[in-house]
Amino acid sequence: MARYRVIQNSFINGHFLTVDEEVDYAGIPGFNLEPLDDEARSAKEKAGQLAQRDVSSRAFQEDLTRPDGAPSQQEHLTSPDDVPPRHEDLPAAKADEPTADEKAGKKTASKR
Repeated sequence: MARYRVIQNSFINGHFLTVDEEVDYAGIPGFNLEPLDDEARSAKEKAGQLAQRDVSSRAFQEDLTRPDGAPSQQEHLTSPDDVPPRHEDLPAAKADEPTADEKAGKKTASKR
């Protein structure tokens, strides 16, 4: 069975374990467990690969403590094309060009 060191106080198999305790665990290891043997390292790597999110990542750990519970946007991006452009990277609109709303036929406040 895989052996881990607890790196955050945790309930595992119905027991409260504190930091630095060691535990044998056959389940899917999370961020709170540090692998101590080859079996544990393999299980931890496999859990990260199978998950939609890498449970071993720092971003995942930080998201667990976010008050809104929402994941960070950056972790879900899969390629540079998925990154939304920064405002300063967008082309500046020319003063005489119609806005996107005007092009779509929507009424907008008059320009001053």
